[in-house]
Parts: sequence; C-alpha cells; structure tokens
Amino acid sequence: MHLLNHFSDHICQLGNLLNVSSELPEKTMMDLKQAYRQSNRHDSSFQILQTKARKEMFQYRELIGNAAKQCRDDDMPLSKAPIKRMMKNPPPEIKTLDDLAEWSAMPNGELQNHIAWCFKRFTDFTDYVEHDQYFSRLNDAKYIRYNSVVFPVTSFQCDEQAVHMVRCTGSTRWRMHKPQRNSTVLLWMGTSLDSRIKSIAGLIPARLKCLFVVEDAESSVKGLLALVQTFATGPICQTAGMVIVEKRHQPPMQPLHNGSYRRKPLFGIGTTYTVPISTIQGAVHHLPLTPQPDSSRWYLSNTIDLNAFNLFYM
Repeated sequence: MHLLNHFSDHICQLGNLLNVSSELPEKTMMDLKQAYRQSNRHDSSFQILQTKARKEMFQYRELIGNAAKQCRDDDMPLSKAPIKRMMKNPPPEIKTLDDLAEWSAMPNGELQNHIAWCFKRFTDFTDYVEHDQYFSRLNDAKYIRYNSVVFPVTSFQCDEQAVHMVRCTGSTRWRMHKPQRNSTVLLWMGTSLDSRIKSIAGLIPARLKCLFVVEDAESSVKGLLALVQTFATGPICQTAGMVIVEKRHQPPMQPLHNGSYRRKPLFGIGTTYTVPISTIQGAVHHLPLTPQPDSSRWYLSNTIDLNAFNLFYM
C-alpha cells in the first residue's frame, strides 16, 4: 500500500506505468453498470450477477455453434472416440409397416413413400423409389418403434461431447404421471444456409412424430429414421433473445387416381417428412408465445445451450 504514495510522482517523472492498465476493470465496470440499469434497483447484486452469467452463457453457446459448423465444413475428426447415436426403449407392439402407420396416424402408402424418398435423398439408395419390386419390399420389412434416442453434441473445444436424449411417445404418457413427450430438435440437412433459417445457423427446427428402425433383409438395408414435422422460423425477438417458430397447417397428402402415394413428398419448411437420426444435431426447448394451450407459435432459444436453458428457465 505504501507504493501507492509514490505513483503520482513516478508518473509525472517517468510517464505511465507500463505494467498497470485500467482497461480490463473499466470494461468490466461497463458491463456491471449496464446490468444495474436493467435491474429494478431492488436487491440489484443478485440481478447483476444473473445478467452477467446469462450473457456469458450466450457467448458460450455461440462458440459451440461456430465450432460445430466448422466441424461440419471441415469434417474435422474428434480426438476422442465419438459417442454413437442409439435408440432406446422399444415398445413391443410395433412390428410391421401397418402397425407403424396406425401409430403415426398416417396412411400406410404415404409413410412407405416417405421412407423410400428418405433413402433416396440421404443415402443415394434410389431403388425403393425407382423400382416397384424394391418399393413393395418396404411393406414386408421389419419395423421397430422406439421411445427415445441419445446422440452426441460437440462442445466448442471440439474434443469433448455431451449427450442429449430426445423422446417421442406420441399420445402415450412417457411416465406414469407425466404427459406425452414429443421433443423438439434441430436438424442439419448438409445444404447451404437458407435465408429463412439463418437466425438458427441453418438448422431446421422440427418436432418428432415417430422414431423407428426399418430393416429390409432382402436388400441388406437398415435405417435408423425419424418422422418429423418441421417448423417455420420467424424473426429474432430481440427483447427475449429467442427465435419465433410456428407450426403451419399442412393439408394431408392425397392419393393419386390409382390409390397410390408414390410421388416426391414436400421437403420444404413447415412440412412433414422422414430423416435419418444422424441429421439430428441437438435438442431444444420451446416456450409458448401465447398462454393458450393450442398455441401454434413458440419461442425457440437460438443462442443458449440446453443445460443453460434448464438452469435459467426450467
């Protein structure tokens, strides 16, 4: 403390102190002052710390998103063995395509057509779409429905992975005293950014409608698939820091004059189609935009990771 008495004389004689800078505390003080202005001035210390922590979580989430996008672009290998995607909790009642279509409340032919186009679009296996014989094999294939799936989520350091679990129980309770659970996820289609979904880094928000495995023994084809309904994205709500997403009305696919559903389904925003579970990049929470129980618009967090969201809002 005695040295402080000599600082003013030394600065006048020798200039500024090279090993001392007030830039860092001044910058920190600016953030604290801004957090204080946003508080209600009552018990402000806790509110300042909460605001500061939330901003740091936003920055952390942005680093995670940028790193995950860089991994996709560069196909950068992980230094540790990657966590595998795994289906869990198979109920015993689903064994055939008819059972799966009835559970999904979708015509048999429409679901069969979705599966065929999923293989063509994501695996380049075109025989199910182009040949009647292969298409009919999907009706005879083995099907298993699952209630949940776990998958890895890469942290921004790119050498560690967290695990997210998403559930899809349809109209069935996922626990004895819990309501049905159909998680909202973010999908990556491996394409360039669409201007409508740049607010969530090119990822497509979607709600799970069914998780299942299809195994065609004759063609030696096995797929871990998810039937999803995608959401349309709106502008970022600046005050809440979230993106508004909405469920659009989609008219049911009508059969052709011969009763067949064999044609290219809609893959646009706000439609329903089938994807491999490898396209699922993460689980997200959504909050209703209005208090009505049948609300079709939600807030979707685009800047904060799931763990931080649970910490602040759940």
